[in-house]
Amino acid sequence: MKLHLILTAICATLFFAPGVEAQERTISTNTEYLQATPTPTPAVRIVKKRIVPAATATPAARVTPATRVSVARVTPVVRVIPTQAVPTPIPVSIKPEELNNLVDFIAGLPVTSGTLATLEKQPEWIAYANSMNSRWKRFDTGRLQPIRLWTDKELAHASTQRLFYPFSGPDYIYAATMFPNASTYILCGLEPVGDVPSMEKLQPLDATLGWLQASMKTLIDAGYFVTKDMSVELKMSPLQGTLPLMCVMLARSGARITSISRDATHAEIHFVAASGGGERTLHYFSADLSNAGMGKRSAFLNFLRQARPDAVYVKSASYLMHEEEFSAVRNYLLTQCSTIVQDDSGIPLRYFDTRRWGLHLYGAYTAPLDIFAKYYQQDMADLYAKTTVVPLTFGAGYHWDPKTATLIVATAHAMKAPVQDAPPAKSASNTHR
Repeated sequence: MKLHLILTAICATLFFAPGVEAQERTISTNTEYLQATPTPTPAVRIVKKRIVPAATATPAARVTPATRVSVARVTPVVRVIPTQAVPTPIPVSIKPEELNNLVDFIAGLPVTSGTLATLEKQPEWIAYANSMNSRWKRFDTGRLQPIRLWTDKELAHASTQRLFYPFSGPDYIYAATMFPNASTYILCGLEPVGDVPSMEKLQPLDATLGWLQASMKTLIDAGYFVTKDMSVELKMSPLQGTLPLMCVMLARSGARITSISRDATHAEIHFVAASGGGERTLHYFSADLSNAGMGKRSAFLNFLRQARPDAVYVKSASYLMHEEEFSAVRNYLLTQCSTIVQDDSGIPLRYFDTRRWGLHLYGAYTAPLDIFAKYYQQDMADLYAKTTVVPLTFGAGYHWDPKTATLIVATAHAMKAPVQDAPPAKSASNTHR
C-alpha cells in the first residue's frame, strides 16, 4: 500500500511539473549608427545565453530605437563593446611668446629680437618674406575680401559656433573667412598632423622656406590644396605635416596662438583672433571619412557627436560624397547639422530632402573638371536654369572663376514629416532664391 502511494505521488509530480519554455531572443544593432545622441549607445553582442524559468525571468528592459527584441524569455549575458574615445592630445611645452615668434618667422613676418631676428637678415628669408607678402596681399584682396563681403550679407542669419570642414586638409583660412565668428573649427583630412615648428627643424633654411612656399602655392593661386601633391610634400619637408601650414595661416590672419596640443592623429590649437573676443579652438584630425573609417567604433565620429557642430563647409572635396563609400559622413551632415555651405563637389542635390532643407543658390552651375566629369548633375543644371540665382564675386572650390563657380547654402527648417537618414530626395522646389 505504501509503495502504491509513493508511485502515485511521483507520477503526479512529473505530470504537473511546470514546463520551461525558451525562445531565442534576437538583438540587432541598427546599421544606421549615425543617429544623433549626445551619449551614443554602445554596440552589444550576445556571448552567452542562460535559460531561466518564466516565473523568475528578468523583466523586459525598455527597448531603444536601435534595438529590436522578438521574445524576451531569455536573459542574455552581454559584453559591452565601447565606442572608441578620442585620446586627449599632449600639450606642447613651449611658451606662447616663443611659439608665436617661430610662427611669425615661418609666415614671413618680422620678429623683433633673439636668434630668429638674426636669421631674418639672411637673403633666403628676405626673399621668402617679400614673396609671401606680395602673394598674400593679392590673395587677401582678390579672394578673401569678396568672401567677407558676401558672408556679412548672405550668412548673417547663421549664428555658427562650431564649424565642421570635412576633406579640408590644413585649410583654416577659408573656414575662418567664411565663418569668422565661430568659436570652434573642426578640420579633417588624410594628411598627417605633423610637428610644431621649432628652431631645430628650421634648417636648412632654404629648403624649409622653399617647402612652405610650394605648399601654400595652390591655396593662394587656386583656392585649394591638391591632395596628391600634399601627400608627397608634407613628408619631404623639415617641417612635416599640416600643423606648420595652419600656423602660417593663423599668423597671416593676425591671430595669436595661446597653446598647441597634439598627438599622432589630432592637433588642437587655442588662439585669439585678430578681431578679438574670447579664445577660440582649431582642431585638425588626420582621419578616414569613408564608411570603413566612420564605423560605429570610430573615435572621430565619437568626437563629432560630443562636439555637435552646427554648420558644415565643403569645398574641393573630390566629389567623394557622391559615392556610396562615403554615405556615412554624408548622412551625418544631413541629419545632424543645421547649415551647410558647399560647392558642387559636396553632397549631391538629390539627397537634400526639401521637407528639411531650404536651399539658396549662388553663382552658376557648370560641368566639373574633366577628371571629375562623371559627377555632372543634370538635376542641378535644370534647377539653376529655372531659378533666379544670386551671382558670385569670388571663385568656389575647383572653379576659381566667379562666372563658373557654384555655391549652395542649405538651411534646415522645421520638419513637415519624418525623414529617414537622408534618402535621395525629390527635386528641390521653390525654396531656392
